[in-house]
This record gives sequence, structure tokens and C-alpha cells, in this order.
Amino acid sequence: MNRRVVVNILHVVLFSGVFSVAGAQTLSDKDIKKNVVPIDNPIGKIVQLEPRQFEYKAGDYKYLKLSEGAQYGFMAENMKTVFPELVKERKVSYMFGKNAYRDARVSTIDEAGLIPVLVASIKQQQQEIEQLKAELLQLKKETAGK
Repeated sequence: MNRRVVVNILHVVLFSGVFSVAGAQTLSDKDIKKNVVPIDNPIGKIVQLEPRQFEYKAGDYKYLKLSEGAQYGFMAENMKTVFPELVKERKVSYMFGKNAYRDARVSTIDEAGLIPVLVASIKQQQQEIEQLKAELLQLKKETAGK
């Protein structure tokens, strides 16, 4: 490739990059989110979850490409009772015989969706700790004055 062609290609790439950046739109959370409310009773929900250690039956369901060895997570049935919006069904098509396919439905959990609930739980616990510390300090003052 000659030098002139390379320079022309660079100009096109640079112009395209500048053009696309100049056309970028910035959207805030207020622009793209609605019905924003605090998480209600986060600790009450978290204590209902039943974390488990388990192993997938990877050999029985090779078409699902499940991880081998010990895993940590949640059972979808339990998660669905506490956080139904974090459980989705995924369809997996797999070959069953020659030129024949079957579909399997597998429940998946959006575990990253638990992070805000965990943060809300920690904040709620911290408020309770601070309240208990203040009450303990008050009790110490009252008993010291007697």
C-alpha cells in the first residue's frame, strides 16, 4: 500500500472518529430511569436468601456447558420467591439426534442485581449500629451519674 493511500485512510478514520464523538448524546439517570424508589426492607429480603455450595451435573447436560467443580450461588426457586425480577428463563437449543433439535429452558439469576440490595442492607445495619451505640452511650452516662 502506498503512503498516500495510508494517509487518506487515516484521514477517513480520524474524521469518522471525530464525527461520531461530536454526535454523542449524554443521558443522565433521570433521563433514562423512572419509578426510582429506595429499596424496601433490604435486610429482611437478604436473610430470606439461602446461599448454597453445589456442583453442576455437567456430564448429564453437556449442551448447557456448565462449570465443573464446586460452585457458590443460589437456587433459582429460592431466589424467585424473594427477588422474582432477578430470575429469568433462558432457552437453550441443542442437537438431539441427526438434524433434530430440542429446546431446554434454564432459570438464570442476575446475581449482579443483588449488589444494590446488599449495599442497602449494609447501610441499614450501619444505621442500627450507630443507634445502638448512641443508646449504649446514653445508658453509660445515666448509670455513671447515679
